[in-house]
Amino acid sequence: MFATINTSFSIKSNVFSFGVVMLEIVSGKKKIRYFHKEYTHNLIGHAWGLHKEGKSLELVEECINIESMNLLEVMRSIHVGLLCVQQRPEDRICT
Repeated sequence: MFATINTSFSIKSNVFSFGVVMLEIVSGKKKIRYFHKEYTHNLIGHAWGLHKEGKSLELVEECINIESMNLLEVMRSIHVGLLCVQQRPEDRICT
């Protein structure tokens, strides 16, 4: 039973880390060094806030030409990242 708990924790923490990397790639910002003048929370909080406001694409790094991108793929990447960084580990995707 102990091995099962550790395995589950490891999977959920790996999923969280993957989600952080996804959001870092899309935003061009590091989670640890993230700062936004209008928001007091970190990259994950900012991504969730934009998502709730229906403005997820504002997370995309400013120097990227968004018109040249596949918006469906960008939105999917943001969505997967957010699913991976949910606060409750049991709510995170794992497959």
